[in-house]
Amino acid sequence: MNKNIFYLTALLFVFGCSNQSSETETAESAEVESVLLEYMWCDYGPNTSPETLNALRADFNEVTKNSDHPVVSAWAYIPTFETDNYDAVWLNVWSDEDSRNAGWEDWLANSAEDFEAAHNDTLDCQEDRVFHFTGTPGMQPGVEWSDEPPFNADYHFCTFADGNGFDELRPVMANFDAWVDGREKDSMWYVWHDPLFDTSGVEGSVDSGYDYMIGFYWQNNDEREAGYAAYAETDLQSQFDEIESCQIVEFEGYPIVQPSS
Repeated sequence: MNKNIFYLTALLFVFGCSNQSSETETAESAEVESVLLEYMWCDYGPNTSPETLNALRADFNEVTKNSDHPVVSAWAYIPTFETDNYDAVWLNVWSDEDSRNAGWEDWLANSAEDFEAAHNDTLDCQEDRVFHFTGTPGMQPGVEWSDEPPFNADYHFCTFADGNGFDELRPVMANFDAWVDGREKDSMWYVWHDPLFDTSGVEGSVDSGYDYMIGFYWQNNDEREAGYAAYAETDLQSQFDEIESCQIVEFEGYPIVQPSS
């Protein structure tokens, strides 16, 4: 596979989509599967460098290749904002909770000691800062991804206004999907994140107690900025503002483990 193309293929495979058509599809009209998304906060160590991170990535791919219970894929997210909470976020994508549990058992029994001895001074992920979500794709990109990484990822942490919920959100999101479908195609797509933990107990980059998270992804920042500019010319934000408030954090994303197909 062309190395410039695998990023889109990987993303779509992760979330159970197929890019057989250039037409944008919504979750209501496409066959989609949910997956388990496992985000881990990580800190750089005294030996962090591009070379040591590449070595870590290569060794983790070797572990994945030899595991009976591998991740579907893995991704690194680097914050574009200042935070004392972490230097990077590691995302493991699992097909389900059983696969995740078996994968961690395999890791602890066969790989963790050697891997951590080799790489903990490069990247140390915090055991008490691991967050799980059910992830479900909302739509496919309108164009094929072909850019080298990093890609852009904006995460919206959203809290419903009193008396509002997903029943009120769905028609507004349908308006958003229709607007995306009617404008010039670009690489944007998004994934719903349903938290599997009590968000009120988390002190992080956003206020605690949010109801859901949604991740938006673009292959480059030029398309991201153009999308936001076009969005600002609509009344969609006012529709969202009537039912919820969202805090947005921005990352650059890199692949760690490619899906196997």
